Parts: sequence; structure tokens; C-alpha cells
Amino acid sequence: MRILFIEAKYEKPVYLTDNLRKYLKNKKTKSIALFASVQFSNLDNFIKEIEKLKIKVNITKAKRTSSVLQILGCDCYKDTFKVPIIEQSDLILYVGDGLFHPKALLLSQIKNEKIKPVIIYNPIAKDIRELTEKDIEQQLKKMKANLRKYLNAEKIGILVSIKPGQQYLALAKKLKEQLVKEGKKPYIFVDNTFDLNALENYPFIQCWVNTACPRIGTDDIINIEQPMINIREAFDPVKELEEFQ
Repeated sequence: MRILFIEAKYEKPVYLTDNLRKYLKNKKTKSIALFASVQFSNLDNFIKEIEKLKIKVNITKAKRTSSVLQILGCDCYKDTFKVPIIEQSDLILYVGDGLFHPKALLLSQIKNEKIKPVIIYNPIAKDIRELTEKDIEQQLKKMKANLRKYLNAEKIGILVSIKPGQQYLALAKKLKEQLVKEGKKPYIFVDNTFDLNALENYPFIQCWVNTACPRIGTDDIINIEQPMINIREAFDPVKELEEFQ
């Protein structure tokens, strides 16, 4: 079977609206880190209008995307981007709708000294919304608590997906080897799509490690009782806790 991905672009041009122009001026913005969903990634005119305000527009490419500006929901780590434009900019501006993608920009900053807010500009509704650290506060608390529970857990379940692009069985086996050396009892669970409610069927597991989309280990954890962390944090949880802001 051959899979063909077709980008569904927004056909109309995206322009700088008066309310967004006023917002940028009120914030005394000198530079912005610009991101967009793939539908709105054609922003040449939009960028030119911002630059007319004498605001520097910083852009970069996420490692897993096909073009600059575009961001995916899994781009939630600091080293996701080729250039650290978030640290280099006064303000983060996301062009698109919904919260899933811009929340990734908040999560990518959790090891920074300060989490900068993300400004969402919806080019269809023409409205502006600001996301701040408070919007991921519940997730951060659960992530920290789960890391501590993982450190103290003896029996650990490692979830492996067989979905293309999310299959990391080799990495799961590497973690299992490390955990065995540490005196732990790891178990690998393989499935296509995870039903996190089904984790209750394995009450002997004291903590889970997610190897698929990292947003499972950041967003979905607030809806389940069992502690879960992402595999990226599983190899050195002590360091991860120390680096949390």
C-alpha cells in the first residue's frame, strides 16, 4: 500500500490585521519567533507587513517538518528546532487555530529559565489569544510527579506502537536492558493504537513509559491515574527532574 500526503493550504492570503498590529505595538515588540500550521505556512506577505513595523521576524524549521515555519504537535522539545529562535525573540507568534500545536511551543520551553507566552493569531476568525505557562500548569505538575514515581517504581511497562513514524522498539529494548541492570523489572507492551484506559488491566505495573508520540506523555497523562513518562526522560530521570524549571 502506498500512502500519499497532500497539504491542504489555506487559499486566501494572510494579512496583518489592525488588532494584531496594535497588539504588537503595545507589547513594544522588537522581534518575534513565527510559527504556523501547515495550512497557513505561506506567509510571505504577512511577514513583509510585520517587518514594516520594524519588527524582526525569526523563522526556523522543525526537524520533523517539511518546510520552514511549520510546527507539529510533537515538536515539544527544546532541541526540536534547528535554530533556537524562541530564545532569540521577544514574542512567539503562532498562525493557525486550535491549541494543540501552540501548546507544543510552551512545552518546548519547560527547561528554560522563563516560559514565554505564545500568541495565537487565527487568520480566519481574525482573533488573538494568548497562551501562558498557566495553560500547561496541570501538565507540568503531573510530569514532575510521574518522574518521581518512575524513579521509585520497580515494575515498569514500556509501551511500543507499531504505527509508522512512532515505532521505537529498538529504543524500548535499550531502555529495558538499562532497567534490568538497575534491578528493575521492565515489560514491553506492543500495540497499534493505545487505549490508555486499558492500562488499568495491568495493576502490577507501577509506572509506564511511552515511546510513541511524546504528547501522550505530556497531555494524556492528566486523564489517567497511572503514572507515565516519555522514553526521552526515562534514561536519566534524575537529570530531567533537575532541569525542570
